[in-house]
Amino acid sequence: MSSIPNSAMPHAKVHHDDDHKPKPDAKKTAATSDWVEDATDAAKAGLATATDAVKSHPKTAIAIGATVIAGIAAAIAAPALRAKDAAEKKAPPKKPEPKKPAKAKKPH
Repeated sequence: MSSIPNSAMPHAKVHHDDDHKPKPDAKKTAATSDWVEDATDAAKAGLATATDAVKSHPKTAIAIGATVIAGIAAAIAAPALRAKDAAEKKAPPKKPEPKKPAKAKKPH
């Protein structure tokens, strides 16, 4: 191993994957950045509106929250119940055994 300090050899630095990364297109990055900023601003505005509504109508907000939770529970439980019902319906019913013919009487 060499005892030469890194500051004496700045050209010997390791460049891992920096050379292999494609450079982003300036136009594409600006358009994406604008879109992201617009979406972020809209989300913040919507959150502020929702927060104001919750503060002014707390009982309604609780009812809405309970409804959302019930809807999520139903969405999770419904497929399981349908699968259970389908499994019960698909089971073929047992067919009754055919009756055995009566024994013939012996003549006396």
